[in-house]
Amino acid sequence: MKLKPTVLFLFNSSSYAPQPWLDDGGYNVVSVDYDNTDHSGTPRPTGGHTRLNLDLTAPDVVLQINSALTDLGFAQPSFILSFTPCTDMAVSGAAHFARKAAKVPNFQAKAVALARLVEQWPCPSIVENPVSILATRWKKPTGYVHPWMFAHQCPSGAHPEFPDVIPASDMYPKKTGLWCQNGAKMPIQSSFVVPELAQFHGHTNLGGKSARTKYIRSLTPRGLAAAIYQANTTE
Repeated sequence: MKLKPTVLFLFNSSSYAPQPWLDDGGYNVVSVDYDNTDHSGTPRPTGGHTRLNLDLTAPDVVLQINSALTDLGFAQPSFILSFTPCTDMAVSGAAHFARKAAKVPNFQAKAVALARLVEQWPCPSIVENPVSILATRWKKPTGYVHPWMFAHQCPSGAHPEFPDVIPASDMYPKKTGLWCQNGAKMPIQSSFVVPELAQFHGHTNLGGKSARTKYIRSLTPRGLAAAIYQANTTE
């Protein structure tokens, strides 16, 4: 029996990026992050979304992921979308780079290595990151996008979790790079109405380093998620 293709999401704990693939029903959808279990260490399928709780900084994490997929009876990845942490790479945090380097001289090399995890698989993949050192320490992005560019593919109305922070239909700017490998395709822009909002509220209205703040800032725009799915499943 032919196995369903597997779509793998790295550094992902929410359902926004995987949702279009889950709605399709023709894929095994797997997310990997440090908080993707019920804290017993057991992967939990949730509505077809299998979540693996693994340390993506571990030297053998690729082997761990491949072994977990085999144990689950899933095919090896046919598409990967990685949301590599930007804390040590985004130019918005450049003021802290010297202090971090004084403590850990190779901190950025480690961060870039996490982005390049996708190179361990031969399938198409996309790495998502804001404007960052990846453009000089790895390679230039395939292109840059903003959430508002895909508003027409986003469910209308208020954001389901954070309507007080994230504008309706994800109509906000946040310049984000996409690094496409092995035939992965850039999403096609659907909206050309530039929002009046000059800056993402998730940056201006949220303070501190709480888990909630980090979670909100990391959420994948739903229209962008739909556009990536469409670009990479349409012949």
